[in-house]
Amino acid sequence: MSMHPTFQEPNAIATLGEFFTSGGFMMWPILGCSVVVVGLVFERYASLRSGRVLPRVVIDAVEQITEGHADVVAAGIAEAQAPAARVLAAGMRRRGFPVADVERAMEDQIGKEGARLRGNIRGITLMAAVAPLCGLLGTVLGIATAFSAIEKGGLDCAETLAAGIGFARYTTIFGLIVAIPATLFAAHLNGCVRRLLLAMDQSLSPAVEHLAARPALAAAAAKSEDGIHAA
Repeated sequence: MSMHPTFQEPNAIATLGEFFTSGGFMMWPILGCSVVVVGLVFERYASLRSGRVLPRVVIDAVEQITEGHADVVAAGIAEAQAPAARVLAAGMRRRGFPVADVERAMEDQIGKEGARLRGNIRGITLMAAVAPLCGLLGTVLGIATAFSAIEKGGLDCAETLAAGIGFARYTTIFGLIVAIPATLFAAHLNGCVRRLLLAMDQSLSPAVEHLAARPALAAAAAKSEDGIHAA
């Protein structure tokens, strides 16, 4: 007969409900983080579709501008609710000015639209940071519970000690389960935003020179502005 003590593997968590319950109350904030992440991911994927950011009406407007029909598309672009339409409208508001002014106006608007497109991605990144911190807090509380049980009842309180260790283990696992996919989704969505901004820039750039004035017209516009300021 062997004199060495034998250790039995603890029973595995059979269901997701048991896993959640074993983590204690800190599982609820982590669950809240996961719900926020899922909602923001779906919202961003719906908003970052190419047809919503760079609709066909904007591409057609650029073609008309390059053909010399900028006046025809002005009203339609002003009514279009799309990031690319707002960028083109910013350039059209500087119509008749030098190329550098038109480019600067459109680049500034692209920067604003990029910040809007990334808005809710920041929320996903925040949840990816908060979830493991909640798990870490659950771990600390679980370990504190285990040590408190040892102080009060000694090593004989095996059940309370096991509950505290389980509390620590499951919150950490759940926090990482939420944080890792959230981080990956945030990185992928940021990549989508970069690609959309690049496509927007490439699609709208042909209109810049056609919106800009010739040097003579630019000089006349500058003199007109000087006269207005002097008056």
